[in-house]
Amino acid sequence: MGYNKYSIQIFIRVLLIFLILMVFVYFLQKTNRVVTSVFFALLAISQVIMLIRYGNKINRDFARFLIELKEKEPSEIYFPENLEKNFRNLKFSFQQISNEIKKSRIEKLIQQQYLAYIIENISDGLISFNEDGKVKFINPAAKKLFQIKFLHSIWDLDKIQVGIAKDLVLSRPGQHKLIKVLIKNNSRDFLFRISEVKIENHILKIVTFQDLKRELEEKEISSWKKLIRVLTHEMMNSLTPISTLSVAVRRMLLDENKLKPLNRLKNEDISDIYKNNETIEIRSKGLLEFINQYRQIAKIPELQKEEVKIEPFLQNIKQLFSETIKENRVDFHTHVSSSDLNYCFDKKLIEQVLINLIKNSIESFKNSATKKVRLVADGNKKSLLIKVQDNGGGINDEIKDDIFVPFFTTKKKGSGIGLSLSKEIMQKHNGDIYFESSQEKGTEFSLKF
Repeated sequence: MGYNKYSIQIFIRVLLIFLILMVFVYFLQKTNRVVTSVFFALLAISQVIMLIRYGNKINRDFARFLIELKEKEPSEIYFPENLEKNFRNLKFSFQQISNEIKKSRIEKLIQQQYLAYIIENISDGLISFNEDGKVKFINPAAKKLFQIKFLHSIWDLDKIQVGIAKDLVLSRPGQHKLIKVLIKNNSRDFLFRISEVKIENHILKIVTFQDLKRELEEKEISSWKKLIRVLTHEMMNSLTPISTLSVAVRRMLLDENKLKPLNRLKNEDISDIYKNNETIEIRSKGLLEFINQYRQIAKIPELQKEEVKIEPFLQNIKQLFSETIKENRVDFHTHVSSSDLNYCFDKKLIEQVLINLIKNSIESFKNSATKKVRLVADGNKKSLLIKVQDNGGGINDEIKDDIFVPFFTTKKKGSGIGLSLSKEIMQKHNGDIYFESSQEKGTEFSLKF
């Protein structure tokens, strides 16, 4: 039995008290044995007190052990010798509990370290504070953005600019706030996001924020780098052969740095000079065309918006591709959620966008057995979504980030301006163009107004 020694001791003590009480009762009946009766009465009381003390000692040992189990590391806790003697199996049970607590504390510590590492290294600023405004945590990014070394209270932000703290304290969870902050004579636009979490009946407000101007500048620099890379590639493709052929023509016409007389030029040299000059002309025209295409992107005309009936509008676009659909055996369908769906946009420019997208879809099929294109529209007077769906070869993951970059193309005869022009047109409509693509399922481009 797990509780043998404890049970036996309790039994013996209770039995002893019982026997003493029996003897007390016996002598109590004898009139000449009053002193003996009092002695056994006191003996019984002392035994009861010793039993209570024994129970209290066991309780104290248990209480002390449980407190240590709560506050100390499990490896530092020793099971009391007194309990170990009295409860054989209890030590094993508490050892298992101790191991579980140790495991739980290690997991909690790992999670805390992992969370702290993430918070320390994210580029967004993060501040958490309680209902009294006391700052519980501020990460290095927040200190860097505000150019401070520490922050004890959220109200200390008013030292940077009056009113910031009040805005953050009064903000509701889920709210976004764009606040212009003047830091050391440098104006910055900070986008704040507010959230709340309840921990042990205390509400903590968590504020994350970023320097919007810096984020935009980084994206702008990245976009310029991509554009310059493509422009450099295209221009080098034209300028390199032009330069090479010009040098070749010059060598044919010179002899010891002097022009050759016409009678010394061979028919083969004249023929080569003509061919080289023709190639130079072709490449020059190609470069001029490329520059004109760039000007086309840079100079999109002002929008001429009008109320457009979506269903006939899409049907007209389908009709434009009627011959191409027949030649390529494409299964082409249009679907509009409502026959009376109307929306206000520049009809010619959006038509240009959809023609470009459908053309790309048809060109993506290659040798596909089944070729499907779907032109779908859904919306109301306040919003409109037009989708161009196909089951073609899809877009390679490696180039997904570059397809809207001007002049980027994977086609041998492509100009690389179609999608970038489409994006510019959608931005002028305060809309967006985005896509989902898989090389197994195809591509879906969405125009969201």
